[in-house]
Amino acid sequence: RPRIALTHPLTGALLALTDAATLRTGGRAGPPPETPGYRPGAALAAFVRARDRRCRFPGCRARPSRCDLDHQLPHARGGPTAHANLCCLCEHHHRLSHQAPGWSMRPMPDGGIAWTLPGGTQVITQPPAYGTDDDLPPSGRTAGEPPREVDDPPPF
Repeated sequence: RPRIALTHPLTGALLALTDAATLRTGGRAGPPPETPGYRPGAALAAFVRARDRRCRFPGCRARPSRCDLDHQLPHARGGPTAHANLCCLCEHHHRLSHQAPGWSMRPMPDGGIAWTLPGGTQVITQPPAYGTDDDLPPSGRTAGEPPREVDDPPPF
């Protein structure tokens, strides 16, 4: 079934993923419910990937298909498997967030992530707003890859 993204009219934040049939029948439209175990269910994973649209580490633009879904408050310490506690992190930044000394992150009430860097600086990241071009690297390039030289530039 095709997905419809319902977004906040002012902020562009993702509110729900649904489909036309659910909307027509007055079904539930909102974030998927919490998953009881460690691994998020398919609907929850799809929602988090659609919301984040890239790695949530400051400055990283890795696509969500290349990211892990990370518990911001670790599951082993009571963190729920819920949209408000999950985020997309590429493998490198996922490891860094849990293993590198001095790095920490915590969820913000508005969906942001407050990152604390080793020197104590705090950086807050937000998911990119829908309706902007701020979600993916230019087509044909992967995140962090510089522009390619054109083999046959146009004559000027």
